Amino acid sequence: MTVSTWTNELKELAEPRQSGEYVKRAIERAAAAAGLHYWRAFDIWYGKARRIDAHEAAQISEALRLKREKAVANEYHDLKTRLAKLEAALLVQANPNVHREVSSPAGFGVRRTR
Repeated sequence: MTVSTWTNELKELAEPRQSGEYVKRAIERAAAAAGLHYWRAFDIWYGKARRIDAHEAAQISEALRLKREKAVANEYHDLKTRLAKLEAALLVQANPNVHREVSSPAGFGVRRTR
């Protein structure tokens, strides 16, 4: 792979970036995720690195793989939560007398009827 490929992967590691965020913060975040020193990540980020060592490439790839896996797991969890909410709403629509559990301010489950 070329240096520009690793540059793109390093930049993906820094995502998501806040609007107005300094590039330095993004480089720091990417360097920490990949286990690289800041200045090495800086050189890769700006395409100044002439070559990428095998262990650096492995670190960047592994960090990006872990980030993507976490994103997929989060997406899956969000979809499951949305589906459960939709099923509950449809159940209540179909039968308004269904008992629903409502959280009380104290954190105890309270049963109520509609």
